[in-house]
Amino acid sequence: MSPSDFDVELEDLYNKSVGQLLTDYFDAAAFDAFYMRLIEKSELIKSEHVVSKQVLHYLLSAQQAIESRVPHVPAAQQHISLVGKFAMLLGLIAIGEAPSDRASGVPRIV
Repeated sequence: MSPSDFDVELEDLYNKSVGQLLTDYFDAAAFDAFYMRLIEKSELIKSEHVVSKQVLHYLLSAQQAIESRVPHVPAAQQHISLVGKFAMLLGLIAIGEAPSDRASGVPRIV
């Protein structure tokens, strides 16, 4: 199975987090699990030349869902920082990296 194949576990975590948020319920634990699975996926696909549309869609959709629900769901406002985390992860995936490739406070030498 290729790391870019459809991920049923990721779909389930997406539905439990973003899907619930769209019904005006923010589940922080579900978003944490969803984000951690996306980090795992980023590790698996960083050396791939093709990235799953599922991963891209879920990253973009999560950002949009949080931003759109901020006026209506106070917990979404409290977790608005997730938008930046999802954006950063998308950027890393686009350049073939994962969060583990970046160490805080350590300069990058290329």
